Amino acid sequence: MYALNVNKTDVSMEVLFVSVLPRLYRRVLRLMFEFIAGIHVPRHFGSFAVLLFFFFTVLYGLSSSGHMGMIVKAVVADTGFVIADVDINGNKRLVKQEVLKILGLDTAASIFTFDVDRARFLLEQQAWVQSANIQKIYPNRVRISVVEREPYAIWQHDGVMDIIDDTGRVILPFKGGIVQGLPLVVGQGAQNAAKMFLQELSVYPQLYSRARAFVRVGERRWDLVLDNGVRIMLPEKGALERLSSLLKTEIAQDLFSRDILSLDLRLSDRITVSLSDEALERRAAVVAEEERILKARKAGSL
Repeated sequence: MYALNVNKTDVSMEVLFVSVLPRLYRRVLRLMFEFIAGIHVPRHFGSFAVLLFFFFTVLYGLSSSGHMGMIVKAVVADTGFVIADVDINGNKRLVKQEVLKILGLDTAASIFTFDVDRARFLLEQQAWVQSANIQKIYPNRVRISVVEREPYAIWQHDGVMDIIDDTGRVILPFKGGIVQGLPLVVGQGAQNAAKMFLQELSVYPQLYSRARAFVRVGERRWDLVLDNGVRIMLPEKGALERLSSLLKTEIAQDLFSRDILSLDLRLSDRITVSLSDEALERRAAVVAEEERILKARKAGSL
């Protein structure tokens, strides 16, 4: 007796060819398979196998050529699940069209494949965005709420100028025309200490409104530079108390004149005034005239 070993893979391949033969031969081959291999081949199985083979071939071709995404979009569009309405609120400096482009909503997009978490991440990477909340509203709407960072000051450091918020975080580099009327803080550490100092100094509007820059020195203390160039050097501690004392003196009346270059308030028991060269020349001339008059009186000529 002979043992016949039939490979099932070969049988499967044979079945594919059965369907293309005339009906009479197909019946003969089917009976032969059943008799020799003990395999029952269902009627029309070969035709079904051929159709299945062609289906997966076409599917693979569409996928590899990039047309599958277009087909899916077309199907979704026909069913009404393409995002058609995007509501954005809270944006002052971030333009809506820019938001749509960032999130890929400037072209047809399915609400099913729109990833809310990724969209939130992308928005919060933008310079002006502090936080974002995104909701999908079926069948075809998206709602976006944005909280933007508020510019607080311009920070000058290391030869560059940046716009910062009230926490000291850099929003973006400063360019003329982006924002106006912001205070200028200068030096390392100024961005982090600015909010508290400016709030405290605002109780003296006669100084605050005339300040051109607030300079952080050694990350310990502040200098005020007024709009006429006068520099007021403040102590590390008790700066506001020293300013209050200054405003009560006669020096405060000449604070905005051109004669004064700087005021040093760092010592608690004195105020050191530096005068301009012109003021020093005038002062020297006055002193010389007073000495001449005094000598003349002593000589009896007056």
